[in-house]
Amino acid sequence: MSYFQYDILRTVARFVTTHVWTRGGSNLIRDETGLPFAAPETHTPWRNYSRIFKLCLLVSENDGVAVPTPVAQILTQAGAVTCDEYLHFLVEATTDPSPALAGWKAVAEGQAVKHPLCFALKYLLAKIAGPNEPITSIYEVIGAYIDSDFSGDEDDTAFLGLMAKHRSYEEIGKNADPRQARESIKFISQISYLHSDGSNIITSLSQEDAMNIFQDIHPISGPREEDGDLEIQRLAALFKDGSEHDFFDYKTTIVSDVVESGFSEGSKVKKTHIVIERNSKLRDLFFDRKPTSVCDACSMDTKKKYPWVERVLDLHHILPLSSGTRVDSRTGTMLNDLVPVCPTCHRSIHRFYDGHLKASTRKDFLNEKEARDIYAQAKGEIVKGDCHV
Repeated sequence: MSYFQYDILRTVARFVTTHVWTRGGSNLIRDETGLPFAAPETHTPWRNYSRIFKLCLLVSENDGVAVPTPVAQILTQAGAVTCDEYLHFLVEATTDPSPALAGWKAVAEGQAVKHPLCFALKYLLAKIAGPNEPITSIYEVIGAYIDSDFSGDEDDTAFLGLMAKHRSYEEIGKNADPRQARESIKFISQISYLHSDGSNIITSLSQEDAMNIFQDIHPISGPREEDGDLEIQRLAALFKDGSEHDFFDYKTTIVSDVVESGFSEGSKVKKTHIVIERNSKLRDLFFDRKPTSVCDACSMDTKKKYPWVERVLDLHHILPLSSGTRVDSRTGTMLNDLVPVCPTCHRSIHRFYDGHLKASTRKDFLNEKEARDIYAQAKGEIVKGDCHV
């Protein structure tokens, strides 16, 4: 699961587009990426991890050599696309059987495909658009998929029809005990308006936005290639760069204005970043598990400064602006990528980011390390002491 993270996938994309990676090759990918690629000495990283990167449409295979896809090429460009854009595309492209796995042979022989990630996301959106229930058990989603036998391309009327009996699906999902299905649903919780508490997926959208996004999601259809590796390349070629790919604009969900948040202009990477930071239910989870009233940047204790409220703090997302929140296979959304900061520090940190990115002529940080380094620099420049005592 640790390799199904947007920033890790971007790191791997940079490797596969600049190096030759072979089935029997060395551990060069470990040296170049700094990732452990844990495996027995008898197994190469390709042997253990190629399926992950095929499922994520980063590579296909030709005579034992990894062939980078257009998706990998685009992910190497800082700020070209956001985690939201990539994951929404992957939701639409993912099929069961998958061209990354052995079962694809059945599709070549005429078996119809299903779209499990499309189903999962549309089900979560329908829970908001219909009964307006933001918290959905992962087992409920799995049980609904099994019980309904939907393919994932049904319309809103069909999905809303599932909501009448949605409380009965959880037991079906538990009895199935599908580990891969659970982790796949957690994987898409990196989308900015979702997060996971380990057992559930929580959706932070208005009913109107949920329905609008639902209606924008459509499984990618054929004609399909009989060869799985060719099908991976066909699907990946449909992923457009950031200037053309649709950006889901959450019109009625409260995310505030980008300028108001401290950024000097409203690029899509900054908007995605702010959707995460204004995710109210993620905020509730963070402060429930990490109760504090102290600003991470200036060290002001906001409860002492403003004793009539519990805290006056925002959540700041430290990863690159285009990134989603990372997810752990057991605990769900990883909270250590978020820090509590007072609103004034938060706005000033965003302005600090503006200055750094303008000087580097980039739209986003290259990777997690740079993002954390620049946050540390901004934090180090903030004056502590008389300004808040």
